[in-house]
Amino acid sequence: LRAASAAADAQAERLVRETLARSTRDLGRVNVGRLSADGRAQFEQARRFSQQAEQAIRTRNFNFAATLADKAASLAADLVGR
Repeated sequence: LRAASAAADAQAERLVRETLARSTRDLGRVNVGRLSADGRAQFEQARRFSQQAEQAIRTRNFNFAATLADKAASLAADLVGR
C-alpha cells in the first residue's frame, strides 16, 4: 500500500509543479509597469499563491498545493489576457 501512496504523491506533485510552471511562465510575460494598481495587486497575489503552493508541496499537502497552484495559474492567465 505504501508504494501506491508514494506513486500517487509523485503524480500529484508532478501535476502541481506543471501548474506552477505555467503560472510562472505567464507571470513572466506580464509587463508589471503597465498594470493598474489592481493588476499589480493581482500579480502579487498570484506570486504569493505560488509561494504558498511550494510550501504546501514541502509539507506534502498536495491537495492544498493544487488549490493554490490553480489560483495562481488562473490569476496569471487573466493578467496575460489583459
